[in-house]
This record gives sequence, C-alpha cells and structure tokens, in this order.
Amino acid sequence: MSKSGRVVKFRRRRTLNIGIVIFLILFIYIAINIYIYFTKEHISIYEVQEGSNVIDSRITGLVLREEHLVTTEKAGYIYYFQKEGARVAKNSSVYSIDDSTNIMDLITGSDDILTISSDNSKQFQYEIKRFHNLYSDFDFSYVYDFKADVESKMIDILNETMIDKGMKIQEETGFQFSYEVFRSDSSGIVSYYMDNYETLTRDAVSKNIFENKDYEQTSLRTTDMVSINTPVYKLVTSEIWSIILPLTDEQHEKLLGKDRVNFTILNDNFESSAPLDIFRNPIDSTYYAEIIMDKHLSNYLDYRFLDIELHLESAHGLKIPLSAITTKDFYLVPLSYFTEGGNTNEQGLIKEEYDKDTGDVKLLYIPADIYYQDELYGYVDTNSFSHNTWIRSTDGNRYQLSMTNKLTGVYNVNMGYAVFKRVEIIYQNESYSIVEKNTSYGLSLYDHIALDANTVVEQKIIY
Repeated sequence: MSKSGRVVKFRRRRTLNIGIVIFLILFIYIAINIYIYFTKEHISIYEVQEGSNVIDSRITGLVLREEHLVTTEKAGYIYYFQKEGARVAKNSSVYSIDDSTNIMDLITGSDDILTISSDNSKQFQYEIKRFHNLYSDFDFSYVYDFKADVESKMIDILNETMIDKGMKIQEETGFQFSYEVFRSDSSGIVSYYMDNYETLTRDAVSKNIFENKDYEQTSLRTTDMVSINTPVYKLVTSEIWSIILPLTDEQHEKLLGKDRVNFTILNDNFESSAPLDIFRNPIDSTYYAEIIMDKHLSNYLDYRFLDIELHLESAHGLKIPLSAITTKDFYLVPLSYFTEGGNTNEQGLIKEEYDKDTGDVKLLYIPADIYYQDELYGYVDTNSFSHNTWIRSTDGNRYQLSMTNKLTGVYNVNMGYAVFKRVEIIYQNESYSIVEKNTSYGLSLYDHIALDANTVVEQKIIY
C-alpha cells in the first residue's frame, strides 16, 4: 500500500464558545444577586403622606332645664289657651276644664266647617319644611316627631275654635259653660311634653342615661277626659339651660382648662359658642362637660337629647408610623464656627489635626452637614468627628466637640441610602405620629423613609 493511501487524523482545533461564556457570566451574576437578596436584611419603605389626628367630637348630649309638671286639680275635659312654646306671666290663663260634654256636643253637632287661618297655615308649612330638612332614611324617629308636631298644632287650632264657638253659643243661647279656668303659678314657657326627666339634676347624671334604650316622650295634650292629678302641661321657669356631654379621655384632655367651647347642634346645624364646665361623676368615674346656655331655649323645648359636634383642635401634618421614629446624638457646635470651604457654598468646620512626625498642628476643612440649628448651635453628626476633637473659627477661637444632645427623627432613603432627618412631633397615639410639615432640615410630603428605624445602618446603600 502506497504512502499516498494513508489516512492521517487531524486534531480538531478547540474554539471558545462565546454563547456559553455569556451564559455562565449571567448565571453567576444572577446567583450572586439571589444570594445577596436572601442573605441581606431587607428594609421596608414607607412613603410619607399627609394626615391628621381624628378626634371623635360628635357626642349625644342631655338637655337639663328648670322645669316642673303641672297636674289637674279637677277631672274633666281640657281646653288649652296657650300654644306650645308660649311665654306666660304669673297668673296667666293656661287651660280650662269642663266636667261635662254638653258644650262639646253643641259645638261638634253643628255643621260649621273648621277653617284654618293664614297664621295656622304658615305654621303647618313650617313643620312640613322642617320635617323635609331633618328627614333621614336611617332615623325614622323624625317621622314620629313630625306626626306629634302636626297633632299638637291641630289640637291648638281645635281648642281655639272650640272656645270661640263656645262663646258664641253662650251669647246666642244663654247656655253656660261648666268649665273652670286654671292659671300658671309662675312665669315661664309652656310645653306639652313629658319624659320623666323633669326632676333630673346634674349630680344624678350617669352613663346609662345616654344609652336612650327606654327613653320615651309623651304628649300631654288630649281630647279625652282626664282624672284629677293628671299632668296637663309643663312649665319651664328659667331661660338658663344646659347640655351635659359624656367625654372620652381624649375629649377630656382637649377640653381641659377651657372655659368656653364652640360647637354645632347637629339636629338643625346650629352653630354657637357657650361657657363650659368640666366635672367628674364620683359614682361612675366619668368626666362630663356642661355647656351652659342662656339663649335659644324655645328652639329645643321638645328635645331631651341633642347631637353635638364639638369644634376641637386637631393636628394636621405628615403622618409617620411609630416604628420609623428614632433618636440620634449630635454635637452642639456654636454657629460662629461654621464656614464655607473651597469654591462651594457647602458648610463645614475647621478641624485641628496634630502631626505626630513634626509636632505641628494642621488645620483641615471638613464638610459637616447641619441636621438642625437653634439660636445658638448647629447640630452635627457625632460620626463625622471623634469625641473631644478641637475645631477653630475663622477668627482663631477654639472649641472642643464634647457637648451633645438628642434629636428625634427618621431615616430618609430617597437617594438609596439612609439619611437621618429631624421631625417635630405634634400628636402621637399608639400606632402613628403627626409631625410638622415644612420644618427646616426635615421631611417633605412623599419622601421615602425606612418603616423600621431599627433595621437601618446609616449611610449604607439599601438598594
């Protein structure tokens, strides 16, 4: 066999597969990042939002008045001379009692049509408009109040008409009324409702009264025959009245020390201001506020309970979780020692540094952020200088960094690393604080801060 027929095997030249190399690099990179992600301590971020402390300032108040019930001295049928809310002087005619129905039968047996005067028509229109304004699908009691008010007006009109007709019948027929007129024992305002709270005093007020479970208001006007000693009307004898409010601890704290309060009566959205007295019931250890009124009594004559909204001051600012708040030590540096260095407007301090080789003292400019300043001092991070470092002012005075003070703040992470920012707390509860907005060296709206200050290493890159 000739040499030319020999088969010679050549080794294939190995070439670098660039695709595999890139894949390996990416794999290693991803693996390292996964390892770092699962081994590093994660910092939760919170975005600063506006907020305010919500104080529940709506309270159901109890109305107390100087009032007493007047009972009949005679049995019979009652005819009223005064309207609901009428002011009467002492010895004014309030009602009469007829012990028979003879005159009533003559009046009701006639074919005369009961007419409503223009004034009475306006009163009905007022009641309808008032019902329309106060009606709520969530409180059906307004319907019953409207029904009672209309019935009260109708009885007023009926009594006026009956007396007028009775007088005419007496003049035309000589038929004598068998009624007796009764007069008020003192001056005051007439009311035709009772609820058995007429004798209640401030000292007897307790928390269970405000539950309103068994509260019931009864109209005293009736066309039926009444027996002796039956309550027929109520007389309010003083223009001074009060609203008693049970207070929460937070409400009590806000009102403490005040002798006057602004408020709104939500039943008709009436705003007012009145003297205030805070007292404590020794029986149930509850604090109460008494709003003392000397006007508008007739507007709330048929109310025993009023819905009140107190105009309490509330804190508005930036809302911060308590977990984000921490404290930090700072050097107190007199403001005269801060100077600008180089070609920038950056503030810093001139530090004395001892040269061990030559024994000379060198002066070095060190940038120093001011985290807060008052009238005398700028607050400098204690991590920026060693304790007892000497600094100099531009006029040659020396000062040793030793005096410190704490600032309250949070860690701002807008730049990807943690920076301490001072805050001024104006309100705090068990879960969050409200801090001042637009404070110098402080936070701004929508800043990002560390949710838990204990997980932060200052100046360390977090993402």
